[in-house]
Amino acid sequence: MTVLDISIICVYLAGLFAFAIYVGLRETAEDFLVLSRKAPLMLVLFSVVSSWVGVGTTVATAASGYDTGISLGITAGAGGLIGVIVAGLIAPRLKSFGDRFGAHTIGDFFAIRYSERNRLVVGGLILMTYSLLTAAQFVGLAMLTAIWSGVAFKGAVLFAAISTIIYTAFAGIKSDFYTDVIHFWIMVIVLFGVLLPIIVRSTGGVEALGALPKSYFDPFAYGGVPFFAAGIIFGVGAVFVTMELWQRIYASATGSGARWALMLSGGIIICFYLLSAFLGMLTKVVVPNLTVRDQALFILMKRYLPPGALGLGIAAFMAAFISAVNTMIMVTSATLTKDFYKGYINRSATDGQLLKVGRWCTLLAGVVPFGLAVAVPDIVALSVNALFMLLIMVPAVIGGFFWKRATALGSLLSIISGFVAMVGGMWAAPKTAFVPGFLASFLVFVGVSLLSPHGPSEVIDVWRRTPSGSEP
Repeated sequence: MTVLDISIICVYLAGLFAFAIYVGLRETAEDFLVLSRKAPLMLVLFSVVSSWVGVGTTVATAASGYDTGISLGITAGAGGLIGVIVAGLIAPRLKSFGDRFGAHTIGDFFAIRYSERNRLVVGGLILMTYSLLTAAQFVGLAMLTAIWSGVAFKGAVLFAAISTIIYTAFAGIKSDFYTDVIHFWIMVIVLFGVLLPIIVRSTGGVEALGALPKSYFDPFAYGGVPFFAAGIIFGVGAVFVTMELWQRIYASATGSGARWALMLSGGIIICFYLLSAFLGMLTKVVVPNLTVRDQALFILMKRYLPPGALGLGIAAFMAAFISAVNTMIMVTSATLTKDFYKGYINRSATDGQLLKVGRWCTLLAGVVPFGLAVAVPDIVALSVNALFMLLIMVPAVIGGFFWKRATALGSLLSIISGFVAMVGGMWAAPKTAFVPGFLASFLVFVGVSLLSPHGPSEVIDVWRRTPSGSEP
């Protein structure tokens, strides 16, 4: 790596951190959690794309492209596109719910619609899920750092964890939104305007893919037809339990603004999936015996990008990873702050106390993911298992919004049974363990809800405030 590349990376990171800390030091607890619910449409759009396009979208999709071809990229891209469109359709209602009840997290929804016990269980599940997702971001950032700097992987993970945790502790959601604008344009310009043209010219582009086996162009190659079909269906369900989307809807100035931001983001997000799969397949052609598949994108960049362009490419991926890890840590921090600290420890916490605790929770939220990143340095495994956990909550969330017969007991037992079934399924069929997990959570949710009465604290119609435990 040249002095020019190193200079570009250092200037970018220093400017990013300085701006984030400056904005973060001028925020309130409401800014820290949901940008005081005033984010305009374009800010929400850039933030949705920047937080979505992280390690899972780029590195994991490229790694899968290297191993199996187009399958995972097409499945994830189509599921994501349909999912954000569905999220856009319900955004105005979710925004109204957040404003009416002062909600900040998914746990708030479960506490209001069902019970505080549900909040506790869901909060724990969110902490596990987003610890896995944060670990995946750390692994991606560490691999990138290790490749261009020569630092050993564990040292790179430590650097990635410490730097992003400190950054996020100061930044919060407010800085996250504003720096996401910078991340968005850096990613688009560098990946599509610089990286793609250079690599296509150097490798032969689409024509070079003819050297790959026919299976690489099979949309069912990754996990078969069941995985493809379930990926599309559950891609829609996943948006109902993806807390970073909830946070951005809560933070939006208007429900209609959130709707259009989400719908417009879909077309941009799918382009990143397809680009990542394409580059992973090109890497298979030029480096057929790569030992660590997660390094596919980075090896391609290192081999073909000239000085200056390499620095921009590394800065672009750092932008993507820092934005995504910021978002994941903020989800964990918000859950610890709102669902556990204010929900159980100090119900009368002031704005100043929440902000202080939120910053300390942000530091804490990076410790476990750091350990996971060192223990399981596999981006695909970390990302996929996290998605499995999120899907367990889908029946209770959708049922809570649209089915008045849903009960607190049904929700609670649904999540617990789904988790147990999913963990058991991982031993037999790790790529499709979400199927028994989801089926168990769905069947238990419907069955127990039909057989159990509403709890005294339930707000059955969350679209408007109604007497507890009564039909509107």
